[in-house]
Amino acid sequence: MSAAARTIGKYQVLQELGRGATGRVYLAEDPFAKRKVAIKVAYPDALKNSEDVAFYRSMFLNEAALAGKLNHPHIVQIYDAVVEDEYSYIVMEYVEGGTLEKFCQPGGLLEPREVAEIVFKCVRALAFAHALGLTHRDIKPGNILHNEGTDIKIADFGAAINRVSDRTMIMNVGSPAYMAPELVTGNAQASHLTDIYALGVVMYYLLTGKLPYQGANTMSVIYQIVNTEPEPPAKARPDLAPELDAIVMKAIAKDPAQRYASWDEFGQALAETWKRDQKTEEKRGQSDAERFSVLRTLPFFRDFPENELWEVMRISKWARFHPDTALIKEGDHGDSFYILAGGYVRVTRGKRTLSVLTAGDCFGEMSYLAQDKNGSHRSATVTTTSDCIVMKIRADDLRKASLSCRRLFDERFLNTLVERLEAANQQLAVMS
Repeated sequence: MSAAARTIGKYQVLQELGRGATGRVYLAEDPFAKRKVAIKVAYPDALKNSEDVAFYRSMFLNEAALAGKLNHPHIVQIYDAVVEDEYSYIVMEYVEGGTLEKFCQPGGLLEPREVAEIVFKCVRALAFAHALGLTHRDIKPGNILHNEGTDIKIADFGAAINRVSDRTMIMNVGSPAYMAPELVTGNAQASHLTDIYALGVVMYYLLTGKLPYQGANTMSVIYQIVNTEPEPPAKARPDLAPELDAIVMKAIAKDPAQRYASWDEFGQALAETWKRDQKTEEKRGQSDAERFSVLRTLPFFRDFPENELWEVMRISKWARFHPDTALIKEGDHGDSFYILAGGYVRVTRGKRTLSVLTAGDCFGEMSYLAQDKNGSHRSATVTTTSDCIVMKIRADDLRKASLSCRRLFDERFLNTLVERLEAANQQLAVMS
């Protein structure tokens, strides 16, 4: 870093955020993108003269190699990397709010459903990384950054194993308290099953304020991980729902075959916990986990990749409606379109029924397709015929979405228009 200008490359340094054995992390300003970034600068000796040179260099190079590849809303994005003999740094997304460690203290525990929501987002992020061939290997509260509410981002993929590349293989990494029995005994290599175990330990810690295995030293903890059974989290937190207790215990099962077999299975178990009590759900509204799980099942979003689904979550508003509720009325002015996430609606013009729509169908999309930023007049009335869950998206919000997201919506709208035109032609053929 230039001492005079307080810059790192093109980035203007604002303050130091922290330091460790191998480098420092700075908060800086990106003058071109007009955003704050976090910059991890490696000490020159850490990559050259240290007796652990191979270890530290591999960790740094691993993380640098991921620049632009791990693009997921719940993974810290790496924007840039410079790896040179004298000067090496990684530019990352800056996340305010610290890590999840603050929620692991007995006096700072979150509500169980908030924990489940956070863990669900971790599951989806790690599933995304797994699809790219990556195993994180160092999942712990300190590597999960907290923004606000239940929004999180997983950081520090420096220890990750890439199943495709031997170059990223680094041995003897990870935090012992979060390591699966088969790892500490050396009987197996890191995999998604060991990451599932580590995330289960994180969930246990967030729910109870203590780790499942505790000891005076590392060897004591390792002995317990291999030889003893942990107390269920419900023993430390009696108000914990049985299904959440069971999810934690399955995730941290000693036998890998007894854990969740995949990230999707883990995520589905978490999403199911919100379906137990319908009355409670109506009072509190749907969680992000529920909504994401519903999106993945709707025909409208069948071809939407994970990132675009989370973007849809961000720009949409969800609401429940009882039967005989008019969602839009013929002749009204509107600037939003709707997607039915559950239930049935009837589309009418005057006294004539045009169609009946069900989960996954859209309506009101002309407010977007007409390209009139002030909205358009409704050509029909849409009324619920059952209890419904409805997604509302402002046309202007979709216009501001990513190009990939807009293209997917355009394709679906086009298919919908073609299907409705064909249906209308068939009706005309029958009438004639």
